Order: sequence, then C-alpha cells, then structure tokens
Amino acid sequence: MSHRQVSVNGYESKEEWSTVQHVKSYLNIANDIPLFLSLSLSLNAKRILDLGTGDGRLVKLLKRDRPNMQAVALDISPTMLKISRDYFAEDEGVKLVEHDLSYPLPELGLFDAVVSSFAIHHLTHKRKRSLY
Repeated sequence: MSHRQVSVNGYESKEEWSTVQHVKSYLNIANDIPLFLSLSLSLNAKRILDLGTGDGRLVKLLKRDRPNMQAVALDISPTMLKISRDYFAEDEGVKLVEHDLSYPLPELGLFDAVVSSFAIHHLTHKRKRSLY
C-alpha cells in the first residue's frame, strides 16, 4: 500500500484506521480479494463473533446463507464501523462494537463461531496467542 503506516504495539493504530483515505485505500484492495469460508462453518450457526469486521463484508457474506444469524462485530476503526452501521442499519441482528483487539475482549456472551479476516495479523504474536 502507498499509505503511511502508523504502528503502535506492532499494528496499525486507531488513528490510522480513523482516516477516510486509509479506509478507502484498504477497501479498494480488500474488496478485490475473494473471501473463502471454511465449509465447516455450519449453516446452523445462530450467533457469530467477527473480530476486526471492517466494513462488515464477512458478516454480509455469512448472512446470505444464514439470514436470521445474530452477529457481534468488533473493529477499532470508527470510520469502518460507520460504514458497517450504515449497511446494517435495518438489521437488528447485527451489533457493532468499537474495540481494540490488542486488549482483552469485553464480555459478549457465547458464540457458535468466531470469524476474522484481515485483522488478527496486525497484533503482536503474544496477543495473537492470548486471543486464540
């Protein structure tokens, strides 16, 4: 990417992800990368947690085959969360939460599946291990 990366604790900072230019740059690349979900994710999954949801594209994809699925989607970027909130404005089954994955997860309840795409790699190896 041609943008300047601000690194805090080994990952891009909230400030970086708050800029519209950075988000647009990422989305221009990310939306060209096809998402492949494991076939092991059951169509019966009723509640999922999406770590680093970005613009919500993974939740959108999962809801195609699971329209009644409940989702809790976390992201550090207020800019990304605004895009997600706009998209899911009419969907009461999607809860969006601003959260920095470098910190412990808030109490969110139980889930049938936890998914993530393009987010966990921003964390330090120590945090990745504790998150898993």
